[in-house]
Amino acid sequence: MKRLLAVAVFVAVAVLSANVHAQQGSGGQGTGPYIGGHLGVNILSDPDIQQAGFIIPVGVDAGVGLGGVLGYDFGNVRIDGELAFRNNGISDFVGFPAEGNVSALSYMINGYFDVPTGSPLKPYVGGGIGFATVSYDLEVIGLSLADDTDSVMAFQFSAGLGYEVSPRATVSFGYRYFTTEDPEMEDVGGFPFTTEYQSHEFNVGARFMF
Repeated sequence: MKRLLAVAVFVAVAVLSANVHAQQGSGGQGTGPYIGGHLGVNILSDPDIQQAGFIIPVGVDAGVGLGGVLGYDFGNVRIDGELAFRNNGISDFVGFPAEGNVSALSYMINGYFDVPTGSPLKPYVGGGIGFATVSYDLEVIGLSLADDTDSVMAFQFSAGLGYEVSPRATVSFGYRYFTTEDPEMEDVGGFPFTTEYQSHEFNVGARFMF
């Protein structure tokens, strides 16, 4: 699934690059660099622990996702670099109340296509690839069971709707699916375990040309 997603991202970026060259070759005008940010609700698929052939269920609450970008808008095509952070609190471990959190700090390269509509409202789709540092902190009855991190490849797909407030300012509402390769960590006893990181994020954002 992740390999297919990576291939899809590369194909999308290739198509977007071809679109950029076509616009430039036909005299299309680039609109310049931009800076932006987004904030939203992050829903993390339960990051169960896989250890010694067993799957140990871990429950999490809805959390927060936020990030900032710096990029270039070519007209209908945008490419940017993104730094983002997602955090979700742990609610239970094998059905027992638990504390801690699962978080991811990601560094991504994204490509977007803004669908031309002839109006200020423009749907968009995009994808990205990069890497993320996933952190796992788990406590049960005051006892720390895991506190470790792992840096892995990361992928994302996004879609939403932008509204041009002015020629140089756009606000947006979007959905983002973010996933990583399975992080490999150790519990406090030094025993290895793996987990998964897949999230669904609903956010609001803004970007400004300069």
